[in-house]
Amino acid sequence: MPSLRRNRGLVVAWMPVSQRSSTLAGRLGFTVVLIKRAGYRSPLTAPLAYPIAAVRTLAALIRYRPRAVVVVAPPVVAPLVVVPLARLFRVPVAIDVHSGALIDARWRWAIGLMRALTQLAGTACVHLPQLAPVLRTRRGRVMVVRDPLPRFAVGSVDQVDTGGMKLVVAVCGWGEDEPVEALVGAAAGRMWRLAVTGKPRREIPLPSNTQLTGFLDQDAYVRLLASADLIVVLTIRENTLLSGAWEAIALHRPLLVSATSALRDAFGPEVARLEPDAGSIARAIDEVLADPAAQSRTESLAARYATENDEAVQRLAGALGVHLA
Repeated sequence: MPSLRRNRGLVVAWMPVSQRSSTLAGRLGFTVVLIKRAGYRSPLTAPLAYPIAAVRTLAALIRYRPRAVVVVAPPVVAPLVVVPLARLFRVPVAIDVHSGALIDARWRWAIGLMRALTQLAGTACVHLPQLAPVLRTRRGRVMVVRDPLPRFAVGSVDQVDTGGMKLVVAVCGWGEDEPVEALVGAAAGRMWRLAVTGKPRREIPLPSNTQLTGFLDQDAYVRLLASADLIVVLTIRENTLLSGAWEAIALHRPLLVSATSALRDAFGPEVARLEPDAGSIARAIDEVLADPAAQSRTESLAARYATENDEAVQRLAGALGVHLA
């Protein structure tokens, strides 16, 4: 993928970590600025989070003096701050609208505001074609930019002790939309080992062949994914793409995701085939682990998305008035 001759742009996300934002910034040649909310979550300090984030964002714009800006939503407050500032500084701006900004209950009230901000910015990106009509306005341009495939530097891969069993890695954020209980139940009595990533938010009885990895640093996380015989990513929420799926594809590991309509459209029915019950999950995992063509399917997806993502990033760069070398 070509990159900018000079680093003259920012991707601003009001969150502690964002694989999509970091990867998108790298492809554009921009600098990613992550605005964390740590320390402002108690009832007394929470109201300070957004004003402090706004001040830090203004400081970043003054410091970097970017020629173009991409701002991430949610929270909706981020583009509410950044888009008017970018217009004031006469800087091209686009809003990278993650699915949660349009489908999460806590942000649905702001869809009208997001449409107005899209019109003011002139450009917005969504992950799924199904979400583009939600933001479309008379003057705002809405384009589909799926997650660019991350680029991992994988050194020596850790050999996870599985007792001779194949390793299934479940990429989990432990959200309410993830049927983790069904996944763990699916592992009981199977001849494979299950490793569940992420910081647990609830207690779940674990079969003997299942372990919770907890939060892993980037290097350890990538090595774990690279050692997997199969990567599983689950959600019961429609119109949601999953960063773990892109990571699996980038590493050319066999992949299974939930059978939502959005994921079937993105990855096809052979990959998006997991129903949210233990029996169906267990059967699907068994079948893919025994399928010699599973990895080649992922490799085909990697080739397809590498081309599509390059084209999408080129379109976004054009909308922002920057040139890719």
